[in-house]
Amino acid sequence: MFKKITIYIFSGLALLAVGVGVFFFFQTNKQTTGQTSSGGLFGFGSTVANVPGGGDTPNTPQAGISTLQNIFKIADGPIAGAAFTQTFNPTTTLARYVRADNGHVLDIPIGVSGAVARAVSNVTVPGITSSVWTTFGSSTVMQYVDSGIVKTMYVAFATTSSTATNSAVTPSRIRFLPNGIVSLALDPKDTRVAYLLFNSSGGVDGYISNLDGTNVKNVFSLPLSQATLSWPSPTTLLVQTKSAFSVPGIAYSVNVATGALSPLLYAPGLSSTANKTFTKVVYQTSAGNKTTTYSHDIATGKDAPLANNPLPEKCVWSTLPATDAYCALPLDAVSPNYIDLWHQGLVQTADAIVTLDTNTGVGTVITLPGDGGASAGIEQLVLSPDGKYLMFITRGDQSLWGVKLR
Repeated sequence: MFKKITIYIFSGLALLAVGVGVFFFFQTNKQTTGQTSSGGLFGFGSTVANVPGGGDTPNTPQAGISTLQNIFKIADGPIAGAAFTQTFNPTTTLARYVRADNGHVLDIPIGVSGAVARAVSNVTVPGITSSVWTTFGSSTVMQYVDSGIVKTMYVAFATTSSTATNSAVTPSRIRFLPNGIVSLALDPKDTRVAYLLFNSSGGVDGYISNLDGTNVKNVFSLPLSQATLSWPSPTTLLVQTKSAFSVPGIAYSVNVATGALSPLLYAPGLSSTANKTFTKVVYQTSAGNKTTTYSHDIATGKDAPLANNPLPEKCVWSTLPATDAYCALPLDAVSPNYIDLWHQGLVQTADAIVTLDTNTGVGTVITLPGDGGASAGIEQLVLSPDGKYLMFITRGDQSLWGVKLR
């Protein structure tokens, strides 16, 4: 179904000096049809962002931001998930995060020297495995395992509204969604949640409800025993088989209003992510000793290879422009079955963060491993609504880090 594409990525070794005594090496890889896809930084057409600071000056935090690459640690782990929120008068960007060990939710201002985390919710739920958030962190849907059963909990945090005469506090709300949810995603408009449940036929049923689990509607069914769900644009869901090296995979777009299913992609080892306008899909396919990542144009159906094969599930889409994405990429070469090793926790890579223009395939390095002290595998990239900051969780210690974008 997919055209056989020959990709030439010219090899070289570039030396980037960041002050006295700090050197980074970039390796590009030459790849042709049938060769092992090796990843690494950074392929043909890549550029390197300006790196401030350097020399022998240590990465001492200044107002919550390190002097090298503007990377800073937000919180020690274990963190299960995070979002950006804001306060006003003065306007301050905060990181809101949930601890995996006890489910407590905290806020901490970004870029404020000596800032101390403030409790948002002290509801104790041990063993949070995941959390998805509304755009400005006003609520979250968290999952945890209790006696072998996957539980899903919606939490809307307390808010305060003020008028000229008085102020009112809306208390926190907690509601439970059905047990056993396989995968879930929030509406980009922050009003609904979509989720998958196993059905009696061995497949999955897709449901949409209000965030608190009310007003449930069964939207679609698929004969897939392993599936994941995302909600990239207000009108469209993306449902796909769980990715595994060389295993045939398929992705469908789902019309939110009608539940109509449309086959979108079919490939071995398929992993994909769609942008917020559902005009572009970045997907990876793997077979034999080769792994390739493409940018797929929804309107034309055309595919274009992307340098260095970013793993789609380690990317987050920008809003301006909507065709750009931020991705975490291993610095060193990885094996073709990297996706399986990553899922199983059997590989620890030192990741960089890059921006990718899916129209041109050009990548720009934003951070390198070791910048600001973060030298680990990166997961759960989050972009602030204003596009000024990134957050990520490091694999292993699950600490939370931030990046100030330029």
